[in-house]
Amino acid sequence: MNENATANNQHLSFLFSGTNWYKRNLQHAIGLIIILMMSPVFVFSQSAPVKNDGLMVQADTLLGRQDYAGALPLLTRIIEKSKLASDADYEALYKRAFCYYGLGKFEEALSDVNRYLKKIPDDQAKLLRAYINQELGNFDAQLEDLNAFIAASPGNPDLLRWRASVYMESEQYEAARKDITQLLQIDENPELKSYLGLIYYYQEKQDSALTVFEEVIEQNPDFLQPYLYAASLTLEEEVYDLALRYINAGLAIDADNITLLFYKGIALVESDQEEDGCRCLTKAFNGGLDDAGDYLKSYCYGGE
Repeated sequence: MNENATANNQHLSFLFSGTNWYKRNLQHAIGLIIILMMSPVFVFSQSAPVKNDGLMVQADTLLGRQDYAGALPLLTRIIEKSKLASDADYEALYKRAFCYYGLGKFEEALSDVNRYLKKIPDDQAKLLRAYINQELGNFDAQLEDLNAFIAASPGNPDLLRWRASVYMESEQYEAARKDITQLLQIDENPELKSYLGLIYYYQEKQDSALTVFEEVIEQNPDFLQPYLYAASLTLEEEVYDLALRYINAGLAIDADNITLLFYKGIALVESDQEEDGCRCLTKAFNGGLDDAGDYLKSYCYGGE
């Protein structure tokens, strides 16, 4: 492999990087919990009446419309006027934390929710805090709240799935493997099993990872994900014939998949089939995959 190709190999692992699973599945991971526990109206539907209830009605109306920017100054006025003199006044503090979260102001949201929890330690606010810490990348703090939820509800698959995703994002792969193994005992679906293969990959157990991907493919031949993972792994191992087998099988399922076209272009140009490889790389690049550009420059446009 030439120097340019070696440098470009850094692009091959983008499918594995940052645990895309974590990004894509967090909403699924908590299921209906978000609907039932994070609604500001639900949280305080049975709370005692508070001062400034006219302002609160306006704020609730705006929150119901997800107009967080509009609700925020109203809630701040309530907090300033009430000086949080009673437990009921803390309703505004929680809802302001929710607004900050909705506006992407996560540090402010964390400050408010922590202040609220010192006074009223309820699970709704802890769940919101876990979400905020997820956005801030505070893995230890997020796990602390998740572990408390799981201790209260052992074996809850939604919570286990969420925690496993946090373990993967924070590179605690052995802990993630334990959670995913437990989840597979409940539901051996191909997506979860593919993530087990990812964990082996992250642990540099390539043979074990490939074995898992092969098992998923055998049991679910029309499921695309393991073909992508296996192709990326074998490309990084420079086993191009095997990579092409996974790539072509995946393209039989989704002929226009730009990631697989990118991978096929790499495998072909690295196997001295530059004309066909450049054709695939061009399709991938034109499809929006910018990583294909480096290979095009090196192999197809007379790069140095």
